[in-house]
Amino acid sequence: MTSILSVRTGWKATTTSGTGSQQAFTLVELVIAIAVVSILAGLAVPAIDGVQKERLAREPVSEILSMAREVRNRAMAEQRPYQIIFERDGVRASRFFQPYGGREEFDELRIKLEQREQLQQMIEASRARGIAMEEQEPDLKLEAIEEGMAYLREYDFDPQLRVSVKFWDETQWASISNGEFRRWVFQPSGMCEPIRVKVEADDAFFEVEFHPLTADIKSERSWVE
Repeated sequence: MTSILSVRTGWKATTTSGTGSQQAFTLVELVIAIAVVSILAGLAVPAIDGVQKERLAREPVSEILSMAREVRNRAMAEQRPYQIIFERDGVRASRFFQPYGGREEFDELRIKLEQREQLQQMIEASRARGIAMEEQEPDLKLEAIEEGMAYLREYDFDPQLRVSVKFWDETQWASISNGEFRRWVFQPSGMCEPIRVKVEADDAFFEVEFHPLTADIKSERSWVE
């Protein structure tokens, strides 16, 4: 009887000891896992931050490229020159009207577009009430201008970015973010002036050169910390 109890007691002791070892091993595993996750998280945060900075600096470059392709296609299809304007707040694409116009040209363009839209709304509202509007003789020149003014594509720069441009005949970068104004013209032949665009964030920058024949990116330099 005594021997049987001793055997049982020993079995219980062994079982208890085994459970304790298993618990200790699980705790060590947990500590190691937490340490590994912490290390990976520490490595991931700078990587994610770098991706966000790169995206911030790349976005305006991608938008300018998209604009350049569109206005080039329009210039060739319509056989009329188009332009992309670089100004402090962003870039604006429209049909090319005045070779020496500045920011005021786009302010006038916005006003005329708003007036044109308001007039169209008045005409439609009058027709809905059964009021006949007085027909006017079509002014082909005015219609052509209005048709061109109907296209206005705009993109605003993020205030965190610093944007500069440099044409082929310029020796220094023109700081658009500091108030410089530049016009990039696209001819009906599809050609445009060679231009470099540089976009800088706090710890990232992109510099691209556009091809004068295709308006595609010819070369690119970038850096992200």
